[in-house]
Amino acid sequence: MRGLHLLLAGLYVALVQSENLTAAVRFLWPPTGHLEPSSTLLVRFDVPVRADGYIALSSTKLKGLLQAQPDAIVLQDIEPGTHVVEAQVHDKNHALLGPPAVLRIERVLSKDEADAQRSRSTKPRVWLTALPAVAGRRPRRRTLCFVGTNGQFDGQRQLWLHLIQGLARHPSVTYAFHMIRLEDASTRFDPFADIGVPVTYAPMQVSMEEAATYQLTTNTTMESIADYVLNGKPDAPAHIPRLWSTFLRTFAPCHGGILVIANSRDHGDRVLALVAKHVGARGVLFDLSSVFPVANTVDALIGPSSYTLEHDSVTRSITARHRHVIPPGIDANVFAPAPQRKTNSCLVVGFLGRIAPEKSLGLLARAAELLATRRDLCLVFRWVGEGPHAVYYAHYPVELVGGIYNETALVHELQSWDLAVHPGLQETFGIANIEVMAVGLPLVCFGVAGTTEYIRHNENAWVVDDICPEALAAGIEVLARDSDLRQRLGRGARTTVEKQFTWSATVAAYDEVFGRLMSAPRGQAVIK
Repeated sequence: MRGLHLLLAGLYVALVQSENLTAAVRFLWPPTGHLEPSSTLLVRFDVPVRADGYIALSSTKLKGLLQAQPDAIVLQDIEPGTHVVEAQVHDKNHALLGPPAVLRIERVLSKDEADAQRSRSTKPRVWLTALPAVAGRRPRRRTLCFVGTNGQFDGQRQLWLHLIQGLARHPSVTYAFHMIRLEDASTRFDPFADIGVPVTYAPMQVSMEEAATYQLTTNTTMESIADYVLNGKPDAPAHIPRLWSTFLRTFAPCHGGILVIANSRDHGDRVLALVAKHVGARGVLFDLSSVFPVANTVDALIGPSSYTLEHDSVTRSITARHRHVIPPGIDANVFAPAPQRKTNSCLVVGFLGRIAPEKSLGLLARAAELLATRRDLCLVFRWVGEGPHAVYYAHYPVELVGGIYNETALVHELQSWDLAVHPGLQETFGIANIEVMAVGLPLVCFGVAGTTEYIRHNENAWVVDDICPEALAAGIEVLARDSDLRQRLGRGARTTVEKQFTWSATVAAYDEVFGRLMSAPRGQAVIK
């Protein structure tokens, strides 16, 4: 139930109605290759065959039904990224009418948005520490309850995994850990269970009748639970108090500990903050794995970058007693340049990250197509990662390697590359960038969002100014044709990581925040 987010907040049917309903929707606008700098987009499509039914729209972050027979819709609040939307026609008996039509929306930053992000002044990093006498009075036993899914392994899960391993080696504090998953038990490999962390699976279940009667979604259900707890509604449907009781039983072991959650961008975060208060937790630490959180009050707010912590959507939505920037770290002894880099017959251009909408991989895929036409330039594109959108890139000139979750194997893969590219436009930090930089690879990127706090053009990376495939291809080509530049930027990248991003510093900062929360009186947070 965690992690559900609607990409498009509004779905409005145009006034113009088609005379026919199509058996295979044909999109008319936007055209292939269109770059949309606005968060609002008018989509037009043709519906040539009449049928009584509906059009189902679906993507990784959008699901919706058009019961009417429109030939245009307006999509709003589209975030930067490569979004693939499928439109499938069903008749009134829910039978499929023809194959789905596919629309790719490439939402990019406008020039003003990009310039504003790049011109942000980076604040000096504040090191979290305490006087020995203060630290000595804090509890020496601390329980941390993490909440997350056992889905795709991403930067947030990677951070928590390394954090747990680091805290477990604390010389003077004994940490106990508990992972709670609000979902059915899975046969998928669980990296937390693999290192000995107890895992509790607690699916929040409703009946089919309840789901149909109240038209339930994850987000609306969580919103109803939060309202029930805050307002004490005696007339709430039976499933609401039942689910709340399940929450209380599930999180009872977190009494006296700290609840650690990541931004899911839905009302489930509000419910978890309320649960922490009701089971007697010492506090809630909220990790900003993304921006645009639901309004909430927590005890500690942690952002991987000042860009994230100071984002308008965060400052207007989250109240917290503690607000800190703690960037993730890396083991520079593991992620290190190869002792002797091998020479490739063709230059290897790599991407490391999830194959997901927010990575803007449509820009890189098109750049790879453009560079494939350069007869005097031999490039091999390798994408390391997995995700729901991988299928859409199968026909591009890129090698889809899949996910590599063994660190040794991943480092060997990175050491075989000549340069790396990251086209993402809304990274809160970008730990994958730090990994490739630690290996001594030059990085080509757009230098926006959280990356502005460590990327320096012509020092440790090559920043592409214009956000489009043509400019990205040109940036890749500059490095591909200049081995001296690649080596210089790679050395600068490695130096940046060694100086700024170590796991020891990250673990120490989180330990200090946990210590402050454990020593504070209970019940200071006022839940909205």
